[in-house]
Amino acid sequence: MPYPTVTEAARALGVHQSTPVTQINRLEKDLGQSLIERAERGRRTRPTRFGRSVAAAVPQSDFGT
Repeated sequence: MPYPTVTEAARALGVHQSTPVTQINRLEKDLGQSLIERAERGRRTRPTRFGRSVAAAVPQSDFGT
């Protein structure tokens, strides 16, 4: 949530870009709803309403910030 793009989140976490994408896709499948609104390359990714509620329920320390 604190990063504008998945690529920037991956870079900050020190992982390949595909890692957070895979994790987001798995979470969305498990939860049955989209967590983010996918954006075109170079544009900011935004959480869905559901994604914001999920993020609010997770302690911020779990995001590595």
